[in-house]
This record gives sequence, structure tokens and C-alpha cells, in this order.
Amino acid sequence: DNATDFPIEDGEITITFDEYVQVKDPAKNIIVSPPLKKQVKTRVKGKSVVFSFPEPLQPNQTYSLYCGEAIVDNNEGNPYYGLGYSFSTGATVDSMMLSGTVVDAVTLLPVANATVALYENAKDSTVITDVPSAIARSDKWGYFTVRNLKDVPYHVFAIKDENNNNKYDLGIEDVGFVSKTIVPK
Repeated sequence: DNATDFPIEDGEITITFDEYVQVKDPAKNIIVSPPLKKQVKTRVKGKSVVFSFPEPLQPNQTYSLYCGEAIVDNNEGNPYYGLGYSFSTGATVDSMMLSGTVVDAVTLLPVANATVALYENAKDSTVITDVPSAIARSDKWGYFTVRNLKDVPYHVFAIKDENNNNKYDLGIEDVGFVSKTIVPK
């Protein structure tokens, strides 16, 4: 975790467990922040899960890999919650963090599985047209944490992203936002 000088092309991450595991619904559960155009590839090798990237990574960029509920033990199917891995293609790892809770504006109930999208330079159509600078997903209680952020102001949006494209699809998906920029701590 927090590796530096990670290869831009053909890099792999191997996480080894003390028991056999499975990967469940990787397209639904595993995300990379900042988001990639293609889904990260996973394979199980013994007691390890190997993650590979189907496209070149950006130079001097910190990435976070979040597994959600994708990794489960082989026997009982218990998920390993909160598994994440951070790395940088440069010499340093960004270290700021932002966390919170996504709630429905009408009911004030938590919103599960919302994509929390952070943008460094937002304009009116950003959430519709641009890929976020960083993302996370809310858990079943609406809670989210975005790690390894730069020390800059972010515009924060929450999207009920039904098609997993990390953008708001007008008229199809719900969206919410924080009215001012937030600087992570």
C-alpha cells in the first residue's frame, strides 16, 4: 500500500490473504479513483487476488483501488469490507482525505451505492460531460471515504449512477451536490 513509482503500463497489484477467496461482481464493486475508461481486471491465484490495468495510467498520479464487497472468503462468502490499496505512478502519494454521508434530500435517509464524484475545476455541465478527478461509492449506510486526494478545492457531487459511467445522465439518474467547494483534510 502507498507504493510509489508504480509502472504506467502493465503494472499489477497482488493482495494475498490467509485463506482462499473469491471475487464477486467486480464490475459492480471494484472502482479505481481517479476513474479509468476500462474496468480493472481481476483474477484469483491461490490465496491471492491479482489486479491489472487494461489501459496506461497517468504519470505522477495517485490512484486508489477500492474493492467494496467484491472480495469474499471462499467457504462462507463473508465480504472483506473496506479493502483498498493506494499507489502512485510518481515519487509521492497524495495524502488528503474526504468522508461524509450521502442522504436523500427529501427523506433524509442514507443513499446506498451512490457514486461520489469530486471535480477540481467544475463548470455548469461538468457532472454531465467530464470524468471526475476522484470517486468513491457510498456503503449501505450512505457513508463514503475518498482517500489520496490532492490539497486543492473540490466540487462534490453524488450520483445514483445506474450505468456506472461516472457521469450524470440527465433525466435518468438522481444527482445531489455540495453548494461550496471542499478542501480535504
